[in-house]
Amino acid sequence: MEHPHRSAGVDCGSSARRCLGALPLLAIASLLIACGGSSGSVSGATSTTAGTATLAWDAVTAPNLHGYRVYYGTFAGTYLQSPGQGVPVGNGATTYQVTGLSTGATYYFVVTAYDMQGNESPYSNEVFKVIP
Repeated sequence: MEHPHRSAGVDCGSSARRCLGALPLLAIASLLIACGGSSGSVSGATSTTAGTATLAWDAVTAPNLHGYRVYYGTFAGTYLQSPGQGVPVGNGATTYQVTGLSTGATYYFVVTAYDMQGNESPYSNEVFKVIP
């Protein structure tokens, strides 16, 4: 069964920063999120403390943007938060540090944007990170 928020995404080649799909509900530009690839290297994201991952993305410039939601879990395509219940990140933020992650585990992350009426974009492309 296809996930209701999964987007087709945009291929960004081998860049460490991954493109995220367009956000059609908000009719805005795409976001970027940095979280590393299969090599475990990270560009634009850091893990200075065990059990954390810091996500970064480009700001959305839509006037009706209310904020972002971060979803994550230990299985690709399966997140701990239900759709619409991601960790809220305020408008104007372009980073978020996820804490309390299990050391040595691989976590998968997506971000959505939502407007003042609660309309939420499809999920971004999924990225992952092995937690140091």
